[in-house]
Amino acid sequence: MDRIYQQAQYFSNLPLRDRSIKAVVHLEDSDDVPFWSNQLRNIHPAKYRFLTYSKNGNGTDSRGCEQCLRYKPYLNKRFFICIDSDLRQLKGEQGLTANNNVAQTYAYSWENHFCEAEHLQERFTELVSDSDFDFKVFLHNLSVVVYRPLIYLVHYSRCSELNQQWNITKFNSCLPLQPKRDELEDNGKGYIGRVTELFDEKISGLQQPEEMTNEYIDEANAYLHIHGHQLYKLVLQIGSMLCKGKGVAFKTEILDKAVHTEGYNEIENVQLDLMQILV
Repeated sequence: MDRIYQQAQYFSNLPLRDRSIKAVVHLEDSDDVPFWSNQLRNIHPAKYRFLTYSKNGNGTDSRGCEQCLRYKPYLNKRFFICIDSDLRQLKGEQGLTANNNVAQTYAYSWENHFCEAEHLQERFTELVSDSDFDFKVFLHNLSVVVYRPLIYLVHYSRCSELNQQWNITKFNSCLPLQPKRDELEDNGKGYIGRVTELFDEKISGLQQPEEMTNEYIDEANAYLHIHGHQLYKLVLQIGSMLCKGKGVAFKTEILDKAVHTEGYNEIENVQLDLMQILV
């Protein structure tokens, strides 16, 4: 019998055997637990059994989105998956819906939610009131810059031949993770200028896609669809520089506490999906 099916049956039956468990939830990795635990318990405070790996068809321990999606035909309200959207939503991949017991981040990954501009700036201002740096302004300006290259990325990721010309690695190379101190003046104007030049140079030789819009992104929210690790590390670096000598640990006191469950479309979509699955 198929190993994935066997595991799905076992996981699905766990809440029936142990009534204290609301559901078994397969995630991509152990790092995902805090984010999804927070989101789930906001909808339905309960005990959840989180799986951060399982056996693939060959019997080898396997992690990641592809492993989660192997269970897609066998999911239900007792056993479901929570995954990063990556570029799947922007590419229009079908079936990743709450109707199929699949929850997704509606941003590239859960890390992007920690960088949501409004809540991040609110927390930063609360603890570093004497700084004139505004993350809302910086991230908006960055979002405007990355919007067009991101549209290219969605198009060029649809097949391997195109992907060799423009891919996540090349996109990330245009977002240096070590801004210079003087580049942060005037809400990162110097850094934004450098990034603009890097992206313009990279995509100038590419053929423009016929469709230059995407129903899920615009210039305001494009930054939430930057590769999650890249955006998180960039914001962490900038925040750490701004907090130096101020007695504030940017990562633990600001960045990792900036995630919420409401206030912008992407996180509210996460909550709506979980509500449909759980309630």
